[in-house]
Amino acid sequence: MWVKSLEKSNMKAFFRAALLILSSFTLLLILLCFAYRYSSINTYNSILIFIIIIICFCILLAVLMFIAIAYTDIRKKTGGIFLVLTKLGLKVLLPLVLILEKTDNKTRKIIQLFFIELNNIIVDSDNKKYKTQDMLLLLPHCLQNSECGIKVTGSPELCKRCGRCKIGDIMEYAKEKNISVYIATGGTVARNIIKKIKPRLIISVACERDLMSGISDVRGIPVVGIVNRTPNGPCHNTDVDINAIKKRVEELSF
Repeated sequence: MWVKSLEKSNMKAFFRAALLILSSFTLLLILLCFAYRYSSINTYNSILIFIIIIICFCILLAVLMFIAIAYTDIRKKTGGIFLVLTKLGLKVLLPLVLILEKTDNKTRKIIQLFFIELNNIIVDSDNKKYKTQDMLLLLPHCLQNSECGIKVTGSPELCKRCGRCKIGDIMEYAKEKNISVYIATGGTVARNIIKKIKPRLIISVACERDLMSGISDVRGIPVVGIVNRTPNGPCHNTDVDINAIKKRVEELSF
Protein backbone atom coordinates (compact mmCIF):
# COMPACT_ATOMS: atom_id res chain seq x y z
CA MET A 1 0.00 0.00 0.00
CA TRP A 2 2.79 2.37 0.99
CA VAL A 3 4.78 1.47 -2.13
CA LYS A 4 1.78 2.15 -4.38
CA SER A 5 1.20 5.49 -2.66
CA LEU A 6 4.87 6.38 -3.20
CA GLU A 7 4.66 5.39 -6.86
CA LYS A 8 1.62 7.65 -7.33
CA SER A 9 3.41 10.49 -5.58
CA ASN A 10 6.47 10.02 -7.81
CA MET A 11 4.24 9.94 -10.90
CA LYS A 12 2.56 13.20 -9.87
CA ALA A 13 5.92 14.84 -9.32
CA PHE A 14 7.07 13.63 -12.74
CA PHE A 15 3.96 14.99 -14.47
CA ARG A 16 4.32 18.34 -12.69
CA ALA A 17 7.94 18.63 -13.81
CA ALA A 18 7.06 17.54 -17.37
CA LEU A 19 4.18 20.04 -17.51
CA LEU A 20 6.46 22.83 -16.31
CA ILE A 21 9.05 21.99 -18.99
CA LEU A 22 6.42 21.83 -21.75
CA SER A 23 4.87 25.10 -20.60
CA SER A 24 8.28 26.79 -20.59
CA PHE A 25 9.08 25.65 -24.13
CA THR A 26 5.60 26.63 -25.32
CA LEU A 27 6.01 30.11 -23.87
CA LEU A 28 9.43 30.40 -25.48
CA LEU A 29 7.97 29.33 -28.83
CA ILE A 30 5.22 31.97 -28.55
CA LEU A 31 7.77 34.68 -27.74
CA LEU A 32 9.95 33.66 -30.69
CA CYS A 33 6.96 33.66 -33.05
CA PHE A 34 5.95 37.09 -31.77
CA ALA A 35 9.50 38.38 -32.27
CA TYR A 36 9.62 36.92 -35.80
CA ARG A 37 6.32 38.58 -36.71
CA TYR A 38 6.91 42.06 -35.32
CA SER A 39 10.69 42.56 -35.05
CA SER A 40 12.68 44.58 -37.55
CA ILE A 41 16.02 43.76 -39.13
CA ASN A 42 17.68 46.09 -36.61
CA THR A 43 16.28 44.00 -33.77
CA TYR A 44 17.74 40.83 -35.33
CA ASN A 45 21.10 42.53 -35.72
CA SER A 46 21.05 43.66 -32.08
CA ILE A 47 20.25 40.13 -30.92
CA LEU A 48 23.02 38.72 -33.09
CA ILE A 49 25.53 41.24 -31.73
CA PHE A 50 24.49 40.38 -28.17
CA ILE A 51 25.01 36.66 -28.85
CA ILE A 52 28.43 37.37 -30.38
CA ILE A 53 29.46 39.39 -27.31
CA ILE A 54 28.34 36.59 -24.97
CA ILE A 55 30.27 33.98 -26.98
CA CYS A 56 33.40 36.17 -27.00
CA PHE A 57 33.13 36.64 -23.25
CA CYS A 58 32.78 32.88 -22.70
CA ILE A 59 35.81 32.18 -24.91
CA LEU A 60 37.89 34.80 -23.08
CA LEU A 61 36.84 33.40 -19.70
CA ALA A 62 37.67 29.84 -20.81
CA VAL A 63 41.14 30.97 -21.98
CA LEU A 64 41.77 32.73 -18.66
CA MET A 65 40.65 29.64 -16.72
CA PHE A 66 42.94 27.45 -18.83
CA ILE A 67 45.90 29.78 -18.19
CA ALA A 68 45.15 29.84 -14.44
CA ILE A 69 44.89 26.02 -14.31
CA ALA A 70 48.19 25.64 -16.18
CA TYR A 71 49.85 28.22 -13.88
CA THR A 72 48.55 26.45 -10.76
CA ASP A 73 49.60 23.00 -11.99
CA ILE A 74 53.14 24.15 -12.89
CA ARG A 75 53.77 26.06 -9.66
CA LYS A 76 51.81 23.65 -7.42
CA LYS A 77 50.54 26.75 -5.69
CA THR A 78 48.27 29.65 -6.55
CA GLY A 79 46.77 32.85 -5.20
CA GLY A 80 44.92 36.05 -6.00
CA ILE A 81 43.09 36.16 -9.31
CA PHE A 82 44.74 32.88 -10.36
CA LEU A 83 43.15 31.17 -7.34
CA VAL A 84 39.71 32.53 -8.25
CA LEU A 85 40.04 31.49 -11.90
CA THR A 86 41.43 28.06 -10.98
CA LYS A 87 38.49 27.42 -8.64
CA LEU A 88 36.10 28.47 -11.41
CA GLY A 89 37.90 26.25 -13.92
CA LEU A 90 37.72 23.36 -11.48
CA LYS A 91 33.95 23.71 -11.23
CA VAL A 92 33.23 24.57 -14.88
CA LEU A 93 36.02 23.76 -17.32
CA LEU A 94 37.19 20.28 -16.25
CA PRO A 95 33.69 18.80 -15.74
CA LEU A 96 32.72 20.28 -19.12
CA VAL A 97 35.71 18.57 -20.73
CA LEU A 98 34.51 15.22 -19.42
CA ILE A 99 30.99 15.87 -20.75
CA LEU A 100 32.00 17.09 -24.20
CA GLU A 101 35.01 14.86 -24.78
CA LYS A 102 34.10 11.25 -25.54
CA THR A 103 37.16 9.84 -23.86
CA ASP A 104 38.10 6.26 -23.12
CA ASN A 105 38.29 5.05 -19.52
CA LYS A 106 42.04 5.64 -19.29
CA THR A 107 41.83 9.26 -20.45
CA ARG A 108 38.78 9.89 -18.25
CA LYS A 109 40.70 8.58 -15.25
CA ILE A 110 43.65 10.86 -16.04
CA ILE A 111 41.34 13.91 -16.17
CA GLN A 112 39.67 12.90 -12.89
CA LEU A 113 43.06 12.47 -11.19
CA PHE A 114 44.13 15.88 -12.50
CA PHE A 115 40.92 17.38 -11.07
CA ILE A 116 41.68 15.90 -7.63
CA GLU A 117 45.32 17.03 -7.71
CA LEU A 118 44.29 20.54 -8.71
CA ASN A 119 41.66 20.64 -5.97
CA ASN A 120 44.24 19.64 -3.35
CA ILE A 121 46.59 22.40 -4.55
CA ILE A 122 43.75 24.91 -4.13
CA VAL A 123 43.12 23.71 -0.54
CA ASP A 124 46.84 24.07 0.24
CA SER A 125 46.98 27.50 -1.40
CA ASP A 126 44.33 28.86 0.98
CA ASN A 127 47.04 28.57 3.68
CA LYS A 128 44.53 27.61 6.37
CA LYS A 129 45.18 25.34 9.34
CA TYR A 130 42.52 23.38 11.21
CA LYS A 131 42.07 21.72 14.56
CA THR A 132 41.99 17.96 14.15
CA GLN A 133 38.66 17.80 16.01
CA ASP A 134 37.21 19.98 13.22
CA MET A 135 38.26 17.47 10.56
CA LEU A 136 36.13 14.71 9.09
CA LEU A 137 37.74 11.62 7.58
CA LEU A 138 35.41 9.95 5.07
CA LEU A 139 36.21 6.39 4.06
CA PRO A 140 34.58 4.19 1.39
CA HIS A 141 32.81 1.03 2.54
CA CYS A 142 34.83 -1.02 0.03
CA LEU A 143 37.89 -0.43 2.21
CA GLN A 144 36.52 -3.04 4.61
CA ASN A 145 37.45 -6.65 3.91
CA SER A 146 34.53 -8.32 2.15
CA GLU A 147 34.81 -11.42 4.39
CA CYS A 148 34.47 -9.40 7.59
CA GLY A 149 31.30 -10.24 9.52
CA ILE A 150 31.15 -6.92 11.37
CA LYS A 151 29.26 -4.09 9.73
CA VAL A 152 31.36 -1.00 10.37
CA THR A 153 29.41 1.23 7.99
CA GLY A 154 28.01 4.04 10.12
CA SER A 155 29.80 2.65 13.21
CA PRO A 156 33.54 2.32 12.44
CA GLU A 157 34.31 2.08 16.17
CA LEU A 158 32.97 -1.50 16.01
CA CYS A 159 36.08 -2.51 14.06
CA LYS A 160 38.00 -5.29 15.88
CA ARG A 161 41.39 -4.23 14.46
CA CYS A 162 42.01 -7.69 13.01
CA GLY A 163 44.43 -6.33 10.41
CA ARG A 164 42.72 -7.76 7.34
CA CYS A 165 42.05 -4.22 6.11
CA LYS A 166 43.33 -0.71 6.90
CA ILE A 167 40.25 0.49 8.80
CA GLY A 168 41.64 -0.60 12.17
CA ASP A 169 44.92 1.26 11.71
CA ILE A 170 43.08 4.34 10.47
CA MET A 171 40.76 4.25 13.49
CA GLU A 172 43.73 4.06 15.87
CA TYR A 173 45.36 7.08 14.24
CA ALA A 174 42.07 9.02 14.17
CA LYS A 175 41.51 8.28 17.86
CA GLU A 176 45.00 9.51 18.66
CA LYS A 177 44.40 12.74 16.72
CA ASN A 178 40.75 13.16 17.77
CA ILE A 179 39.48 13.07 14.17
CA SER A 180 35.91 12.06 13.35
CA VAL A 181 35.77 9.03 11.05
CA TYR A 182 32.76 7.86 9.04
CA ILE A 183 32.42 5.12 6.46
CA ALA A 184 29.99 6.01 3.70
CA THR A 185 28.17 3.66 1.34
CA GLY A 186 27.47 6.36 -1.22
CA GLY A 187 27.14 10.03 -2.04
CA THR A 188 23.79 10.54 -0.28
CA VAL A 189 25.07 9.01 2.96
CA ALA A 190 28.24 11.12 2.73
CA ARG A 191 26.21 14.32 2.27
CA ASN A 192 24.04 13.46 5.29
CA ILE A 193 27.14 12.81 7.40
CA ILE A 194 28.62 16.18 6.39
CA LYS A 195 25.36 17.96 7.31
CA LYS A 196 25.34 16.20 10.68
CA ILE A 197 29.01 16.71 11.61
CA LYS A 198 29.51 20.14 9.97
CA PRO A 199 33.30 19.85 9.76
CA ARG A 200 35.62 22.65 8.74
CA LEU A 201 37.76 20.30 6.62
CA ILE A 202 37.03 16.98 4.94
CA ILE A 203 39.66 14.39 4.04
CA SER A 204 38.00 11.93 1.73
CA VAL A 205 39.28 8.56 0.54
CA ALA A 206 37.60 7.12 -2.56
CA CYS A 207 38.11 6.23 -6.20
CA GLU A 208 38.84 9.08 -8.60
CA ARG A 209 35.29 9.12 -10.01
CA ASP A 210 33.60 9.35 -6.59
CA LEU A 211 36.12 11.91 -5.37
CA MET A 212 35.53 14.20 -8.34
CA SER A 213 31.78 13.91 -7.86
CA GLY A 214 31.97 14.45 -4.10
CA ILE A 215 34.34 17.43 -4.31
CA SER A 216 32.00 19.04 -6.85
CA ASP A 217 28.96 18.45 -4.64
CA VAL A 218 30.34 19.90 -1.39
CA ARG A 219 29.84 23.64 -0.96
CA GLY A 220 31.64 25.88 1.51
CA ILE A 221 33.89 23.18 3.01
CA PRO A 222 37.37 22.40 1.65
CA VAL A 223 37.80 18.75 0.65
CA VAL A 224 41.13 16.98 0.29
CA GLY A 225 40.95 13.92 -1.94
CA ILE A 226 43.06 10.78 -1.47
CA VAL A 227 42.64 8.17 -4.18
CA ASN A 228 42.33 4.61 -2.94
CA ARG A 229 44.05 1.60 -4.45
CA THR A 230 42.09 -1.08 -6.31
CA PRO A 231 44.26 -4.24 -6.45
CA ASN A 232 41.11 -6.39 -6.65
CA GLY A 233 39.21 -4.17 -9.05
CA PRO A 234 36.89 -1.23 -8.25
CA CYS A 235 34.67 -1.30 -5.15
CA HIS A 236 36.06 -4.58 -3.77
CA ASN A 237 38.64 -4.96 -1.00
CA THR A 238 40.28 -1.64 -1.83
CA ASP A 239 43.33 -0.25 -0.07
CA VAL A 240 44.76 3.14 0.91
CA ASP A 241 48.14 4.54 1.83
CA ILE A 242 47.76 5.47 5.51
CA ASN A 243 50.90 7.59 5.32
CA ALA A 244 49.14 9.75 2.69
CA ILE A 245 46.31 10.37 5.18
CA LYS A 246 48.74 11.17 7.98
CA LYS A 247 50.69 13.51 5.71
CA ARG A 248 47.59 15.52 4.80
CA VAL A 249 46.49 15.72 8.45
CA GLU A 250 49.91 16.95 9.56
CA GLU A 251 50.11 19.52 6.77
CA LEU A 252 46.66 20.99 7.44
CA SER A 253 46.46 20.85 11.24
CA PHE A 254 47.94 22.93 14.05
